[in-house]
Amino acid sequence: MNTGKEKCTGTAKQTGKRCKRKPAIGLDKCAIHCGLSKAERDRIAAGHLAEQEARKAVITFGLPRDISATDALMEEVRYTAGHVVWLREQVQAITPADLVWGMTEQAEKNATEFSGTDTTYAAKPNIWLELYYRERKHLLDVTKAAVAAGIEERRVRLEESKGQLVAEIIKRITGRLDLSAAQAALLPRVASEELRRAASAMN
Repeated sequence: MNTGKEKCTGTAKQTGKRCKRKPAIGLDKCAIHCGLSKAERDRIAAGHLAEQEARKAVITFGLPRDISATDALMEEVRYTAGHVVWLREQVQAITPADLVWGMTEQAEKNATEFSGTDTTYAAKPNIWLELYYRERKHLLDVTKAAVAAGIEERRVRLEESKGQLVAEIIKRITGRLDLSAAQAALLPRVASEELRRAASAMN
């Protein structure tokens, strides 16, 4: 795409050599060789400029911070899951017909005697639906990456080590208290029930 330095990738018919014109904004060919109408070129250029502005914003606000690769991956999973939920709500608010049918292009006609607005409608997925599907795929990808990185496995091992530590603490408490045999036998079960109740309350 045109960044201001490239040349059109088309070929001049008269010379058979590469075109020397600059490509249209957001494209790799000039206005003559791209085969698109001015309205289509303007739409692509607007999207390209908007993307550039978004990239500038990321550079401006995306300041570095210290974070481990594991934490960054899990953070991405959480954020993406939130995005999917929000996008699902936007899609659910759209009528079924509008999800697959809508305006794709609108162009002003001023050069002819029949001036006005040309509006094109087509069967095409709504942009919110496309974003929803795209974010769902991204969630699946980052989740797979998290599993491949062994994050869940490490969490299981961590929870197992926590369980072993709790069991050892209960054993030490039992040894220090003057409990009857019945009380000592009951303590692990009671402690386990209370720990599960506390964990459930925190979740």
